[in-house]
Amino acid sequence: MDNYREVELLPAKGVGASGTETIDIAIDEPLTALYVYFYGINGAATADEVPPERCIDKIEIVDGGQVYWSTDGPEAVAAAVYETGKWPAHWYQETKDLDFHIHIPLLFGRYLGDEEFAFSPSRLLNPQLKVTWTRNALHTATGYQLGVRAKAMQGVSAPSKALMVRNIRTYTATIAGIEPTDLPIDLDYRKLYVHAYAQRGYWQGVVTHFKLDCDVGKLIAFDMSAATLLAMIMENFPQVEVSHNMCLDDGVMKDTWLGTNLDAAVNSGNPDVFVNAWAQSHGAVWQWSANNDGASQNDEGVNARFFGFCPHHVMAYEFGRSQDPASWFKASQYGQVRLQMTGGTVGGSASILLQRPTVLP
Repeated sequence: MDNYREVELLPAKGVGASGTETIDIAIDEPLTALYVYFYGINGAATADEVPPERCIDKIEIVDGGQVYWSTDGPEAVAAAVYETGKWPAHWYQETKDLDFHIHIPLLFGRYLGDEEFAFSPSRLLNPQLKVTWTRNALHTATGYQLGVRAKAMQGVSAPSKALMVRNIRTYTATIAGIEPTDLPIDLDYRKLYVHAYAQRGYWQGVVTHFKLDCDVGKLIAFDMSAATLLAMIMENFPQVEVSHNMCLDDGVMKDTWLGTNLDAAVNSGNPDVFVNAWAQSHGAVWQWSANNDGASQNDEGVNARFFGFCPHHVMAYEFGRSQDPASWFKASQYGQVRLQMTGGTVGGSASILLQRPTVLP
């Protein structure tokens, strides 16, 4: 590889309160990553629990009717965290009238600069990136900005495969019973993602058990509880830190966007106010904010850091050895691969996504 080239596919521009932006990916070199930038401004009230990516309904890479990448904003953030071990570049801000942003990477290789797995737009007829968003009422109606940049590799022949993440199914999670989903078998699996979310809830209350059954019992790839899956995530992926500029309310819960919180640290700029947040291995933390007399203080601005696992309540199961394509799950060896997920006690929503080495024509 000669070197990298940074390309502004869409210089940051103001966009409407809601809509879809379609960007042509007119680049000859292979891309190791695309970055979606989303910016906004809070309205006249505290913007609790509205990080920018939760306004992004869908990120897609398409070529005509063929969809290569399909996630929402939180799922794209989670996929990036599982690849890099850290939260994407961001500025989360809940204080009224102030701005916020995030740069969401779409990563096409096992690492930046992977010459074997990268997105080669030249192999497609009309590759496009589509970003769909919906305004949250706590944001200003005219403040959103969208931008897209790419990291291109020069001096590299166009790879025929890229690691793509696609949503296979999204459904409303029931509070009992097993929900079966037949997964596609045309490509290998590198990672399986499950996005199980209930507001201020715990993802283990949405899905309690996972089973991957191939050809009705010929191979059971896994059959495990949510607690076991969490233990595997904690064994195989690094603990994540995410920073916020939050506004604490005394004695209530707030989501941190880590599905499993292990610790929290908050600091107020007001020397006359005492603040704290308690993580209880849950999808949210309890907040405390009081003055010297013990009176509750609400909308108290703090710097906050949270530590844990399962970014945006997304779980990951990694097949084989992360860097070795020969060890990834060979779904094509089976006539049926069925994921069975058992509903928990709180309802919510569940999405199933796969990361696969996707063949480009």
